[in-house]
Amino acid sequence: MSPTRRRASWAVSSAARSRPVEPREPTRWIELRVEVPAESAEAVGAILRDAGCLGTAELGRDPATVVGHLPASDRVQGAIERIEDRLAELPACGLSAPLGFSAAFAEDTDWATEWRKHFRPLEVGRRIVIKPTWEQYEGDSDRVVVELDPGMAFGTGGHPTTRLCLAALEDWVRPGCVVADIGTGSGILALAAAKLGASRVHATDIDLLPRRIARENVERGGLHERVLVHEMEEFDRVARGCDVVVANILASTVMELAPSVRGRLKPGGVFIASGIVEERLPEVLKVLADAGFRVEEVREEEIWRAVVAVAE
Repeated sequence: MSPTRRRASWAVSSAARSRPVEPREPTRWIELRVEVPAESAEAVGAILRDAGCLGTAELGRDPATVVGHLPASDRVQGAIERIEDRLAELPACGLSAPLGFSAAFAEDTDWATEWRKHFRPLEVGRRIVIKPTWEQYEGDSDRVVVELDPGMAFGTGGHPTTRLCLAALEDWVRPGCVVADIGTGSGILALAAAKLGASRVHATDIDLLPRRIARENVERGGLHERVLVHEMEEFDRVARGCDVVVANILASTVMELAPSVRGRLKPGGVFIASGIVEERLPEVLKVLADAGFRVEEVREEEIWRAVVAVAE
C-alpha cells in the first residue's frame, strides 16, 4: 500500500565559483517514531511517506519501530495531526493500532538523504538483485538487476511482502507473458517482471505520487516500451487477458479485488497476492476460492504470507 526525486542540473561559471558563498541555515528536522505490531509496519511507513517523509526505516521486528523525518516548519504540526488521525484509523482497516507515537527534534543530519544509507543492493530469490541508483552492484553477474530510486513510494525489496512477491515472480513469469501489477508503489514488481521476460506489464497505484515515481524508474531503466504505468481508469480498461497479476497490498484489499482480478486473467492465469498477515490467511483463502481460484501455494516469511492462486 501503500511507499520517487527530481534531478537538478546547473552550470557554475568560474566567476561565480570565485565569489564567497553565503552560509545557509541548516534545515532542522522532526524525527517521527511509531512503535507498531509488525503487521501494521508497512501501512505506517506509507502514512509517514504520504505526510512528506522522503523515506522511512523499519527497526526491529515485532514490535517494529517505523522512523521518518519531516523538515521543521510552520506546517509540521498540521502534518503530525494528520498522521495521528490516520494512525487511529488502522483498526478500521483490519490492522493493529500503534503502540506508541513520538515526534521530537532530530540531530543535525541531512535526513532528506540519510534514509538512503538503509537501502543497499539486495539479492532476492535465485535470480534477482534490487539495486538503488546511487549504489554499485559487483556480485553475481548472472542475476537480473532491477535498478530503482524508491523516493517516497513503497518498494525497495527490504520488506518481507515484497521479497515474497519477487520470489514468486521468478517462478511464474514466463518469456512473452502479460503481467499486471496492482499497487505498484516504486514500480519494483513491474520492473522485475519485465526483467524476467514479460513482454508487457500494466501497472497502477491508487495514489498519484507512486505512479509518478514508478514512471521515473521505468524510464530510467529503459523499459518504457514494455512497462506501462497507467492512471487507474486506463488500467481498468487495458489490463485484461493477463497471464499473471501481482498485488502487494493489504489482506482486506486482496479480498475486495479478488473477483475483478479473476476477470483480468486468462484461464489458468496466476494471481500472486501478498501483504497478508498470517492471522488473516484463512479468510483470504476462502474469498479466493469463492472467486474462482485454486490455491497453488502459500509462501511465508516472518508473519507475512503470499498466496499463489490459479484462475480456474
